Amino acid sequence: MIEGIVGSLVVAMIIGAGVCLRRWLKRGDPLAVTGEVLVPKAWEMALPSDDALPQHVPQDKRTYVPMYRLLRHRGAADFKATTARLLVENRTEQQLTITNIKVHKEQVGEPFSAVWVRYPPAGAAGAVVLDFLLDEPIPEAWEAAYEDSIGDLTRSGNRPYFDDNVITLSPGESQSLLITGRAESVRCSWWLKIEVVQAGKRRLVDVVPEGGALLTSGAPAGGFGRQLEWSWYDEMRASSHHHGYDACAVAQPNSSECLTA
Repeated sequence: MIEGIVGSLVVAMIIGAGVCLRRWLKRGDPLAVTGEVLVPKAWEMALPSDDALPQHVPQDKRTYVPMYRLLRHRGAADFKATTARLLVENRTEQQLTITNIKVHKEQVGEPFSAVWVRYPPAGAAGAVVLDFLLDEPIPEAWEAAYEDSIGDLTRSGNRPYFDDNVITLSPGESQSLLITGRAESVRCSWWLKIEVVQAGKRRLVDVVPEGGALLTSGAPAGGFGRQLEWSWYDEMRASSHHHGYDACAVAQPNSSECLTA
């Protein structure tokens, strides 16, 4: 954990829902699925290289959701966990049953180790989720709950969720789900397969984010090359010729590295 903020750094106070909308589209019969990736106000990301750090951060990219999107676009992975909210809807006139939800691992490799970036503000409402451990060869869904934040996750039950449960949707009915994929010691890109039974017929529905597979990276065995904490500083203290705020990422205590405008 990074200790302290250098000089007159001021943590940005951000007000908002903490949600990065990224549509997951699967609109064919019998199941429609849409979704969004949840971005906590205190996110952590792992970067593949120093080059993934932007040298210039536009004014409109400095709050927690735009900054998350910017780093994700530059190849960063969610550190240890990715959470998405799904809405599954039966758009047919017959009852539909979801008998399983599976993770399809598209690519697996060593965790990113170049740079760790944290956005400090915190807070998220508790919710029931389906939790997948991506380190497992075949990750299975476990029922879980959040205690105080998206990062505080506890599994419940003695068996995977779909060993004893199904999700049944009447005609026109929908159901919200929170899906969390966690990685401890691997880096994994992934998406979902939902197993559906309707009128005695079984099939798999691929659920892939519109922007591409999700990307989650665990902790590198040798630690990170750099650890940065995202904050803002008052630019007036740095120069008498400029006004307003600039963005700064704090590295080790007593030193700072700024992503300047």
